Amino acid sequence: MSENLFNLSGKTALVSGASRGIGEAIAHLLAAHGAHVICTSRKVEACQQVADAIIASGGSAQANALHIGDPAAIEALFAQLDGSDRSPDILVNNAAANPYFGPMIDMDLATYEKTVEVNLRGYFWTCVQAARRMKAKGGGAIVNVASVNARRAAPMQGIYSMTKAGIVNMTEGFAKELAAHGIRANAV
Repeated sequence: MSENLFNLSGKTALVSGASRGIGEAIAHLLAAHGAHVICTSRKVEACQQVADAIIASGGSAQANALHIGDPAAIEALFAQLDGSDRSPDILVNNAAANPYFGPMIDMDLATYEKTVEVNLRGYFWTCVQAARRMKAKGGGAIVNVASVNARRAAPMQGIYSMTKAGIVNMTEGFAKELAAHGIRANAV
């Protein structure tokens, strides 16, 4: 039984921010357990390298461009995936913006908006698009990457910490609303 515990064969996983770092590692791990992985980021060429590495190791993957701060881009990607019968069973929101390090009172509004657009609005709208499809399929899993900053703000990272706290609360809301539809939502 334990060998089947992490069997993701036949599942499709969408990972945002999969071009490097934690997102890349998550993409490789999901593929190693049998999932077809949709690697996304603004840098599609870098995602293609990740997808190629997954394929070279015997996995299944594809690369798609996605700027998670752009709701129209999110909608377009999900429409494209619907057309290819690849709507995700698993969503991992990992992409994030942290463009400012310094006192919150010195931050300009454009930097604030960019951070919120990616870290909150982007996660929210990606969750909505994925959950609608998961509900129709009878279940799924959403994982939103937060941070220790969600629970304890870091000095000079106030806006980033604020958005990560928002991710945790948003995820708790999704978990409560979606559980009845067989959809798990967790923040890590």
